[in-house]
Amino acid sequence: MRVSSKSIQMQWLAVLAQQQSDVARLQQQVSTGRRINSAADDPVGAAQMTLFQQGIDRIQTYSANADTAERRLSLEESSLNQVTDVLQRARELAVQAGGASALTDEARQSIANEIKELRASLVDIANTQDGEGRYLFAGNAVQSRPFAISGNAVNYAGDQGVRMQRISDDRLIQENDSGDDVFNAIRNGNGVFSVSNSAANNGNMNFTAATVTDPAAWVVGDYLIAFTSATEYVVVESGVTIASRSGYVPGSSIEFNGISIDFEGEPAANDLFFARASRNQSVFTTLDNLVGTLESSINNPSDRAQFQTGLNNSLMDLEQSLTHINDVRSDVGARLKAIDSQRSVNDEVAYQLETSLSKVRDLDYASAIADLQLRLLSLETAQKSYAQTQRTSLFDFI
Repeated sequence: MRVSSKSIQMQWLAVLAQQQSDVARLQQQVSTGRRINSAADDPVGAAQMTLFQQGIDRIQTYSANADTAERRLSLEESSLNQVTDVLQRARELAVQAGGASALTDEARQSIANEIKELRASLVDIANTQDGEGRYLFAGNAVQSRPFAISGNAVNYAGDQGVRMQRISDDRLIQENDSGDDVFNAIRNGNGVFSVSNSAANNGNMNFTAATVTDPAAWVVGDYLIAFTSATEYVVVESGVTIASRSGYVPGSSIEFNGISIDFEGEPAANDLFFARASRNQSVFTTLDNLVGTLESSINNPSDRAQFQTGLNNSLMDLEQSLTHINDVRSDVGARLKAIDSQRSVNDEVAYQLETSLSKVRDLDYASAIADLQLRLLSLETAQKSYAQTQRTSLFDFI
């Protein structure tokens, strides 16, 4: 069989080209620190890298979402803390107004003026914005100022929506509370029922406490307590008399349907009191009612009883408001804790993904450098051998 010089040359060139390619690949790996720089380097490994990187990118997105939710919830918690301070101050002022029986009209007006300032502060807090100019308590209508003063009323212009952030594959976190839920959806009275009196009452009796003694016996409804004389009364609901009592002693309690109302002072015939099922009442209305009570005139014992009933109502409403705000704060705190917990989980998952990615992608420098040196030596030897063969011919051996 004839073997031509051209055939031998082509074989040598193919070997040199392959060795140069191997050397170039190793040099790229050493320079980048990666074993896989293209899918051709390791198709299976490249597919695994894609999956690991997608997982890491997803975790990074969740981390950004968690940071956003945490920032807004922290702002909400701070705002709710301010709301608590305002309501506690209002309660202190209400107690102060009721504790001094000889408080002058001017002194009560001074307290009422401070309550008005507290109400204005509360509106400002309810319109708090985050660092992006979005209103915290507007629901999903984040670009609209949620609370606006119209005359003597504070109206809500937001919606009931809540915004969610995904912080893991299977976990969503609520990043806000609607202003309607926070500031308007507060049950008045003691949370079950409220007590009030008729403005036409002539007696000097007012209620001092309202409690639920047997929740199972309570029947939701609006009840009228009508005194037919100073010692007799009936309890009416929807036009039907459900209780009739005689021998009432001033300062005693009236009990029916699992509730108890304590009174002080003496009633007069035709005096009316109401025990109504609790309804939603905004915190702004609670402060407005307190101002109205403080600004009322007290000219006789009947006026004093009206004032005290209104004041006691406001104190109960303030307690309910504080309880409600604290409940919302607790829920916000629980969500912040959930974010911290999920962030720890996400960090661990991200670490595992990055470790797995590194094992597939990253280069073993010691092994690669040794291999590179060996291949460089092999390439140099091959090149010398090739050069040597180019200087000879078959005719040299004939």
